[in-house]
Amino acid sequence: MLSSPTKRTVQCTLLVFLLLTGSSLGCGPGRGNARRRRPAKLTPLVYKEHVPSVSEYTIGASGPADGVITRNDPSFKELVENNNPNIIFKDEEGTGSDKMMSQRCKDKLNILAISVTNTWPGVKLRVTEAWDEDGHHEKGSLHYEGRAVDITTSDRDRSKYGMLARLAVDAGFDWVYYESRGHIHCSVKSDSSVAVVIGGCFPGSSLIQTEAGVKSMAEISVRDRVLSMSDNGILEFSEVIALMDLDRSAYGRFFILETENGRRISLTGKHLIYISRNNYTSTSLDSLEVIYADDVNVGDSLVTDENTDALKFSKVVNISVDTRQGIYAPLTKHGTIVVDGVVASCYAYINNNDVAHFVFAPLRLMYDVSEYLKIFILSASDPYESHKNALSTGMHWYANLLYQIGTRVLSTDMLFVH
Repeated sequence: MLSSPTKRTVQCTLLVFLLLTGSSLGCGPGRGNARRRRPAKLTPLVYKEHVPSVSEYTIGASGPADGVITRNDPSFKELVENNNPNIIFKDEEGTGSDKMMSQRCKDKLNILAISVTNTWPGVKLRVTEAWDEDGHHEKGSLHYEGRAVDITTSDRDRSKYGMLARLAVDAGFDWVYYESRGHIHCSVKSDSSVAVVIGGCFPGSSLIQTEAGVKSMAEISVRDRVLSMSDNGILEFSEVIALMDLDRSAYGRFFILETENGRRISLTGKHLIYISRNNYTSTSLDSLEVIYADDVNVGDSLVTDENTDALKFSKVVNISVDTRQGIYAPLTKHGTIVVDGVVASCYAYINNNDVAHFVFAPLRLMYDVSEYLKIFILSASDPYESHKNALSTGMHWYANLLYQIGTRVLSTDMLFVH
């Protein structure tokens, strides 16, 4: 039996080997608006089949639940009403709840409605269940946050349901399940996370310290030198080499950690952050752990900056969750970044900061090579910059690729899968 450190080393090495040698190397599917490519001939799903063939709550499908949304919840304002005349809403509750859903769910449903009409003239898409405010579904159901719908055709012809499911896959739903003889279940990723993979996120209002002065996260760009923590615990400036995720208009649910010395950092729940649970008066690296933000407890100590040149531990005195605008995931050469005066990792969803930093080594190498070539090649074009601009909004292809490989070679205790 391999020891835990040895096992992690083997997994990490295998991941990088596959990344560098695998035939799948290329741009991942991203989070953009592109729809799945339509095959030459659509094949109906069979009863109890789901696409993709993983659990609904994994990041490769619709992802984990964010939490129940009630009418009194601040997040209720993020749900939108769908009044598409080409869709029939059952609304047996008489409250209009079946018309309430996330923006992504609405977008995919409207695409599906067009496909249904084109496939079966005179037939419309029918929604039997969308947002659930009455507690009729199992705990953790995406119906509770408007991310799932149960659908049929308006003529309730069950012979059409297999093809209806295939049309839903083609419309871009993130998980489609031929759940029962009476309906098809479809769900989507969260509007707020649309699968933050290994990059992690901060809101646009967060502040960072650059060599040129203080900037908001919304102003960050590749090649900025931002305050970070080095391997030996020294605060120094490190280059931003990529934005692993970027969506200026999206809203996300962020954990807000407040410390005794007045620092307040906002970050997603599965973003890694440095803490100490042993001796918060010490600034020794030996006492540091790197854990998910949603595992931080009141009384834990965060690593905060002190006049941008010294570190100080400060106890967490309050933890809250709020919805904020902007999805930003900067990656520095150091793999760390000081945000709102608190040291955080640049990584998320992989429960080992060293492994996460290691598997991003090829991306750091690509960046260094592109910078080196710029010095010696007189050319107006910059391949790295061009690639960055091409993916200015959405998830970085490298993070997408890492996750696709990681789900095959990393154990579930290392890679977060709901």
